[in-house]
Amino acid sequence: MELSAANIEWRQGVPYSLDYEDFYWCPSNGLKKSDYVFLQQNNLPLRWKKLSTNDHSFSIAEMGFGAGLNFLNCCELWLKTAPSHCTLNYFSAESSPLTKADLEKALCQWPSISAHSQQLIEHYPPTVRGFHNIELYGGRITLCLMLGDAQLMFSELGESIDQKNAFYNRKAIDAWFIDGFSPEKNPAMWGSDLCKTIANLSSTETTLTACSNLTQVVKSFVASGFSVAYDDKLTRRYQMISATFKAHNAASKDFEHSARGANQWHLNHAPNRPLSQQPSVTIIGAGIAGCTTAAALSKRGYKVTVIDRHDTAGQEASGNQQAIIYPKLSVRDNPLPRINLAAITLASRYYKEFWARGLGQQCGVLVIPEDENQRYQFEQLGAHFQHQKALVRLVDNPEMLDIAGIALDSSKGLYFSELGWLPPARVCQQLLKTHNISIIKGDVARLFRNSVSGHWELFDRQEQQLMHSDIVVIANAYDCEKLEQTEFLGITKLRGQVTELPITSDSLALKTVICGEGYIAPPNQGSHGCGATYNKTIDSKELRIQDHQTNLDQIAKTDQGIRRALGTVKLDELDGRANFRCTTRDYLPIVGPVPDVSTMLETYGFLRFDARKDSPAMGTYHPNLYVNCGMGSRGLGYAPLTAEILAAEIHRQLGPLERELRQAMHPSRFLIRDLKKKRI
Repeated sequence: MELSAANIEWRQGVPYSLDYEDFYWCPSNGLKKSDYVFLQQNNLPLRWKKLSTNDHSFSIAEMGFGAGLNFLNCCELWLKTAPSHCTLNYFSAESSPLTKADLEKALCQWPSISAHSQQLIEHYPPTVRGFHNIELYGGRITLCLMLGDAQLMFSELGESIDQKNAFYNRKAIDAWFIDGFSPEKNPAMWGSDLCKTIANLSSTETTLTACSNLTQVVKSFVASGFSVAYDDKLTRRYQMISATFKAHNAASKDFEHSARGANQWHLNHAPNRPLSQQPSVTIIGAGIAGCTTAAALSKRGYKVTVIDRHDTAGQEASGNQQAIIYPKLSVRDNPLPRINLAAITLASRYYKEFWARGLGQQCGVLVIPEDENQRYQFEQLGAHFQHQKALVRLVDNPEMLDIAGIALDSSKGLYFSELGWLPPARVCQQLLKTHNISIIKGDVARLFRNSVSGHWELFDRQEQQLMHSDIVVIANAYDCEKLEQTEFLGITKLRGQVTELPITSDSLALKTVICGEGYIAPPNQGSHGCGATYNKTIDSKELRIQDHQTNLDQIAKTDQGIRRALGTVKLDELDGRANFRCTTRDYLPIVGPVPDVSTMLETYGFLRFDARKDSPAMGTYHPNLYVNCGMGSRGLGYAPLTAEILAAEIHRQLGPLERELRQAMHPSRFLIRDLKKKRI
């Protein structure tokens, strides 16, 4: 998961790649070259000025992020020329990222863009493989920094490996910046396969500029459907081409080959039709999933209303006083740890503004191994992320004392310095207030789509219509199984009880969250939040003494040092809170469009007999109906990521996470798996 940092040395104040034997930019005029080659030749000033009320976004894709010079140039121009209601979506691939220290050193020489540079440096992600989403200027600019092989990253950005469906029901890339090191030094980045991937994500309005005019490069772009023009105004060393996309050659063998093995069940065979200028969205559920989704859609211009059985946000599972952003990583390269990594890195940036306002604490999270096997895994993780100490580092007992503030018995732990705890109800309420989103009290029991108006109508248990909406997002946790459209999900309702432990003179020194068999948070309003239990069969919110005892036992198993610091505890005097989590079979959230189950079973019934059979058939989904739930005890960590995935889906943007990982959380995954295993 970790990438090797760029191997550079400094020459003339400019980073010089020792692997590719070239400068990151021209030492004499790097900023001007960036402006001329990429901004001017893609005609961005005029295109951005002409954006209308119908054009809510513009997308740029770049090969070779480097020190972000092209991106920062775009930030400067976008904020000056583009309408304030529009968003710049910038996707950039980088296989050998600069370290944060090198990035800061590289950008200090450009005072004219220093304000943008500081924003980028502040939000610069750890150099681990995958998609990293950064929001700047209140959402006016978003950067998806894709760390890894460019061919793989942009292939995973698409909706399908099938060429004709790569940006199915999504907005294509508007402009491409091909700014890697020269083809002679970095031939892999300029190959024909990558050119085809670029073409797959392009429409007939897409433009492209590249810092090369070598014959093989031109031929690759022409073969992929681009019309190429040469430019002779730069020096010989920095030659370039500009291009516009024309069309795919559907008869080519490459096109036929690209469709084989394409996974299409997640695509809607009848994509949603365009809605009104400002479509109405109703989100059922005012917990952390619903409120982060509401904020993400509001930023994109949607008129959002939240409906909940309570008149205040965050009163169910999101109501605990101290909720933890709990990290669970692995060196294994499978969806669960990769999604967890993407979630916590985004969450650590997302909640910074809340921590800055005094909500919770970015105090770090120290994870103690539960047994010898996990201790070995932690050592592996420590070695794996040895260059990402801002993300996670393996610490020994003496350093744990400095971090935690209390003496612990454990010999080692993993420390996540960028994480912490928050009061999720207050976060939910702040999100709605900031984006002027109203909350309506109501208990939704039935959804009905009016085929004449196209609206979804929401009814309560007395069959009284509560409201109607263009788009509905179901984000009411385990209550989603009570709605006909989502009862198939098979989620589990799990009771959890947290305990408020009195502060002692010793425990007052606790400075960080400690997790293991259980968790305990630093002092807050006279107590430590501690938890949490897991019960399947209990359907009561009444506090139970035996669950307080379970939480104490778990924290003692985590580390006896914590138990000593807490001193004598009187169970019958403890306070706390009990509520219910929504969990899934594979411990991953459920986020995406809601399938029409009966039609899906009919379409993909062949999987019962041949689980490996390929089919070009697409799925069938309820129009403008989506779900975001199933986060278990990690809602605070997952919610910013799932909200962005869902908002991109609704807004028809290319996804903010690799396709493989989006599909791993897709609502239809259970139907497809159960058909293959003959469970249904």
